[in-house]
Amino acid sequence: MIKCFSGRLNSNVYLVYDKNEGMIIDCGCPVKEIKEMVCQLGIKVKYIVLSHGHYDHVCYIDQFVNSFPDAKLLCHTDEVAILRDMEANVSSLFGSPCVYNQEFSLLNEEDTLTVGDLSFRVLSTPGHTPGSICLLCIEKFILFTGDVLFKNGWGRTDFKGGDQGKMALSLRRLLSLDPEIIFYSGHGPISKIKYELF
Repeated sequence: MIKCFSGRLNSNVYLVYDKNEGMIIDCGCPVKEIKEMVCQLGIKVKYIVLSHGHYDHVCYIDQFVNSFPDAKLLCHTDEVAILRDMEANVSSLFGSPCVYNQEFSLLNEEDTLTVGDLSFRVLSTPGHTPGSICLLCIEKFILFTGDVLFKNGWGRTDFKGGDQGKMALSLRRLLSLDPEIIFYSGHGPISKIKYELF
């Protein structure tokens, strides 16, 4: 099951769960509502995964870490430098300059995260940021794309660490996946790969 919560600057925060295990993708909203749902469902949060390190997706990270102390906090190897740079994580742009010095467990291409009976494969998709990732669940034909791919669009590349050439390659990779895959992005509604073949 997937629950979506609205975060800072209309970012999406996801709670994904199966059986009695859960995973949270991004930390852009206050934790209270998610924590209440986790308690109601009786699930254990195994992972807090950052799709990338921009402010609107990580600004409540301390709340999440404190609320779920047994969960692993995960980001891509190449994203740590972004999180620890207030210009690159764009927190300074929004008047809340901050660096994120938490202890991260590091993800790389083709790593796999398991939640209940579901497995999520890490896809390294740089361009929006150097360590942007997507999570692909083959069992359910779903994909979490962060700010790489949106319905009718894709992430900007003009912030520090962005790379238009790498973004083009990452988009090509995602759009080569099965067209029936449903994707959940970092902003906006869900869509299917087949509808984004621009």
